[in-house]
Amino acid sequence: MNNPNAKNMDKQDKNKTVVRRIKPSMRDKERYVAYEIASKEAFGWGADKALVKEVNVLLGVFMAPKANIASIKYNAEKQRGILRINRKFVDCLKTCFAMIKHINNQEVLVRTVKVSGMVGKVKKYIE
Repeated sequence: MNNPNAKNMDKQDKNKTVVRRIKPSMRDKERYVAYEIASKEAFGWGADKALVKEVNVLLGVFMAPKANIASIKYNAEKQRGILRINRKFVDCLKTCFAMIKHINNQEVLVRTVKVSGMVGKVKKYIE
């Protein structure tokens, strides 16, 4: 007594469990940007998240998800950090850095230190 639907169910189960990886050529290429925040008073640990929030506001609703900005590492003592961004939006990020004048109600100047495709090359600039 074989069930005629058993073969179809096996095929459906196989389709559900297979997860294919995206080819490297189809993935988004990313750049790592080392930045420095210059201010009169030292910031706490939340400066990197506030900076990402300001950049997302400046990029807007349509460009921010495509840029895919994320804070990788932040050194609060030196006020330097690393942001990960899509390679097509590096120039937009630099423009946003020039436009940011206040973070957490403090006057700041944000400047780019180094841009690289590998995170190891920019880590030495923040430590």
